Formats: sequence, structure tokens, C-alpha cells
Amino acid sequence: MSAGKVSAGLARDRLWQVKEGSAYLRLIIEDQEAGTMPVPESGWFLVPESEFLRIQLVAETQISFESRLPLALIPRLGDLGRNQLIRPIRQMLAAAGVDDSLIDWIVKLSQPSFRSWFGESLDYAIQRKQPMSPDIEIPLIADHAPRTAFEDGSVIEERRDMWVLCVVALLSMVSVSSWLAALVAIEASGFSLSYSYSAVAVGSVGLIAGSVWAINQLDSRFLDVRPAGLAASLAMIILILLFEAPVLALSIIFSGSLIAGSYWVYVQKLLPELPAIDQPMSWLSMRLARDGVPSVRERVLEVWDQASQWVIARIELVAEYSRFSRSVISASLVIPAIASTDQSRPIVLAGLALAALILLERLRAAMPVSVETEPKIQPTSKVRPLALGGEVEYDGIVYRRHAGGAPLFDQLNFHCADNSLVRITSAEGAGLSTLKHLLTRQVSPERGLVRVGGVDVARLDPEVLAYSVIMLDHPLDSEVSTVGEWLFIESGIDPSTLEMHLQRLRASYWIESLPDRLNAPLGALWSMSGPLGLNRLKLARALSRPGQLMWLDHWLVGLDPSARAHVIRSLVERSGTRFVVDRNELLKREASIHWELTNA
Repeated sequence: MSAGKVSAGLARDRLWQVKEGSAYLRLIIEDQEAGTMPVPESGWFLVPESEFLRIQLVAETQISFESRLPLALIPRLGDLGRNQLIRPIRQMLAAAGVDDSLIDWIVKLSQPSFRSWFGESLDYAIQRKQPMSPDIEIPLIADHAPRTAFEDGSVIEERRDMWVLCVVALLSMVSVSSWLAALVAIEASGFSLSYSYSAVAVGSVGLIAGSVWAINQLDSRFLDVRPAGLAASLAMIILILLFEAPVLALSIIFSGSLIAGSYWVYVQKLLPELPAIDQPMSWLSMRLARDGVPSVRERVLEVWDQASQWVIARIELVAEYSRFSRSVISASLVIPAIASTDQSRPIVLAGLALAALILLERLRAAMPVSVETEPKIQPTSKVRPLALGGEVEYDGIVYRRHAGGAPLFDQLNFHCADNSLVRITSAEGAGLSTLKHLLTRQVSPERGLVRVGGVDVARLDPEVLAYSVIMLDHPLDSEVSTVGEWLFIESGIDPSTLEMHLQRLRASYWIESLPDRLNAPLGALWSMSGPLGLNRLKLARALSRPGQLMWLDHWLVGLDPSARAHVIRSLVERSGTRFVVDRNELLKREASIHWELTNA
């Protein structure tokens, strides 16, 4: 940048460096210059993510500068690198009139949340005209939950309305009628003698343009508008030609039939029979997200080869259909040529035939040539949790692990009222897991019934039951790939509630340490937290899920005394029926019902 020039705009949330030349920084707050400062001798300066502070670089001599580093990576610098940034930051804040005397910059620059804290604290200080605070609490999770892959069903999509398609068909007929009127006016013997015929032709073309514009506007908001309009126009032209020149109409119908037949063979029949392209890649992505890179390196080349071969096969099918259909259109150009030799109405018939071929070509191009154009519907869009609640009853349960063996449960009876906190204890091998599986209908009893709120669970879908009973694990855990999708695996989870449980269970540290936080791969979080931390993360998610029926076992893993106290308090204050396996007698005082399971 030459001397005297001012930077148009420096990208925010970046660490910049002036490599050559001299310059100074102009700091602007609310469109007013708040101060200036020379570029530090090192050339490094920060541009924070701030709503109120804007920074301009003013060249005093010929300079060269560039963006070097996102602010989120500053905590990863060594101690020497971070210490070199303290002076430039304090000079910038002093020039902007911001008091930073309360900040321990050595500590703040090393914290993973530095970027978020810096922007929030700076804006707070500028807005309130107060010193920067080291205690600004940056929410781990935004006020709104991040959109995940399982919320696709709630996204507002283009809709298909019949009345819109009827309007489009009428506009298409108006366009065809206008085109016919223009052709008749042009072919009239008095076209060159009177301006009236020219006016009719120009007006008809204008009416066509208006109809096409209206159809394009509707196409941006509704589904199937363009194909419906093209089909209606083509049908009307063929109908007109059937009365005027049946041979031409039948020729166009024959060409359309050839294209439709090739479309059915190549696109509708052969293409879906090929394996899905994303099968090997989705498997690979899932393994990368869950287990990390080293465990799948052996499969990468094999998976990539499969995917590439299937891609080539799909391209060849689509290309063959395209070649054949274009050849049909090219051969059909003889139809308007034949129409132009008609003795009575050559211009009208040639114009209609040519318009029909153009519409046929556009309709051919508008037809989808991929079976993967529609987004896949995730399981959550099909399965919705039930509002299960009320009393729970095990009535005369008889269950055997193996046919002919001794029954694990023989006339097992248990009943608890709604809003009960049930403390379950059992000897090893007494059937705790089976008890849970009976509730969720993963196994069925030989005799007896399990009821929830008076409803026999045998009448409910096991998949729906798995979604409806709150447990540490979730049926969709194997389907998600990012931290945000895993935490907000259900749309009903409240962000503030989830963040509160993460903080109380001291489980937010691992998420804050991730570079992309909620957008980070799930495998990175699991490898960082380990099995003990993962249990705390699962507990925070389970306690945040809405629902009136909960079953918790193995919940003590990795909890310190304060975390255990928080979980117990949350269970006591929570409404609904809660089954908690408690061999350590932590819920002995708080539980409303004690259920001791024996092998008897």
C-alpha cells in the first residue's frame, strides 16, 4: 500500500503484521476517531472481533502487510510469543481510551477462551465506559442451540401448492397463445403495410416476457413450477398442431417419447441400482469422528477406490442419457424445417414446431438426473419421543434368559407412583440390565406386563421407547459427527440448562479447549475427555433432556463429591419417574422408594 493510503477494511478476529514500511493505526469508535498509535516495532497488531471498535491502517510510507493468525490460536503460541503481544494490545487499548489495569494479560492470553473473552470484555468496557473486566462470563453455548443434522425436518423448505401450479399452467397457456398471435400477425399479408400487425406482435412478445418473469418468481418459492410450466406449454402447442398439422404433432410426440424412455431406462432404472456414493465415505467419516485418524488409515485407499469407481459409473450413465437425448433433439430439428415448406401457413407451423422443440429441450434439462438430489431424512424426523410419564408397574413378570433355564424373574411385581425417585439396589447378576430392557421393550417377558402411565409397553414401538426414556446413551449417538450435534441430539434441550449442568459437572473445559468448540469433530472431544470425562458429559446431556421417565445406571464414574452432589440435587428436584441404580447408598435419604432386586 502506497504512502498516505488508508486500508479499506482489516479483517476482524485476526493477528496482523506490517512487514515493510512505517504506518500508524487509527482507532474508530461509533464512527468517531478515538485515537491513533504507531504500529509497534515488531509490526504485530491485533484487530479484535468487536461491535464498537474499528481499526484502520494508515500508511506513512510504502508498506506491505498481511493477516497472519486467527486470535483463537494465540493461546497455542509459546510463552515468548504471547508475551510479545501484551505491549501492542495495551498500546491499542490505551489509544482507544480503554482501561485494562484489571487484566492479567499473561494469564488471559494463555486461556483457550481468550478470543471470545477479549471481544466481549472490550465491547462491554466501551459500551459501559468502564474498565475491562477479567470476569466477563462467556457462555459456552449460545442462547440458541446450534442447528444439527437431525433438525432437517424442521427447516422450512420450498412447498408444492396445487393452486400455484394451476396459475403457472394458465400463464403458460397465455404465453403460447401470445406466441401464436405473434406468428399469425407476422404471417399476415398486411404485416408490412400496417403498424397494427407490428403492434400486435410486439405486444404478444411483451406478454410472453411478463408471463415468463412471473413463472420465474414463483419458481424461487415453490416446487415443480418450472417443469409444470414447460409441460403445460408443450402440451398446448402439441394440441394446436394436432388440429393444424397432425403429422408434425405426432413427430414431436415421438421425439418426446424417445427422450422419456431413455430417461426412465438410464436415470430411473439403472442409476438407482448402483450403490450409493456416500456409503463408503459416510462409514469413513463416522470412524474418523468417533475413533480418530490412526485406526482407519488401512481402509482409506480401499474406501476411496470404491467411491471413485461408483462415481465414474454414475457419470457414465448420466452422460449416455445426455448424449442420446441431445441426439434426439438434434434429429428433431428436421420437424420445423418440414413445417416451413407448408404451402398454407409456413411461418405459424414452423414457429410452433420450433417452440415445441425448445420447450422439449428445456423440459429435458429440468428433469433431475441424480437419485440423491433430495436430502436424506434423518431418523429423528421419523421418530419422535413420546410424552411417557405416570406410574410404572411391573406386573407378574416371568423372564428366562434361556429357554428351559431357571427364571431370572419369577412373578416379579413392582409399582411406583408418578414423580417417584426410585433407588434400585441389586446383587451382581440379579438382572438390572434386563429390568431396564423390559421397560424399553428390548426384551419381552414370558408372562406378565410392564405398564407406564397405564399403557402396556408391549403396544409401543421399541424404537420410540428408546427415544422416550432418558438414559446416559442415546439411540442416535452413532449417527452424529460433531460436538454440537451430540450435545443437542434432541431439539428440546435448552442451551442455558445444558451449559449450567456442564459447568456444575466441570465438563465444559474439554469443549472450551477445542479450536472449533461445538463444531469440532466428536472424536476429538472423546479422545480429550477420556471415559471418565465422557461420563460427565453424558450426565450433563441426560439431565438437560426433557422428559418424565429416566433410568440412570453407572452414573458415578468420574464424579467428584461436588459433582455427585449436583447430580443428586438435580435428580431430587426433577419431576417425573426416575430410576437410579445406587449401590453406594448416596440416595438413601432422598429416594422416595427403595427397590432391592434379588435373585430370588
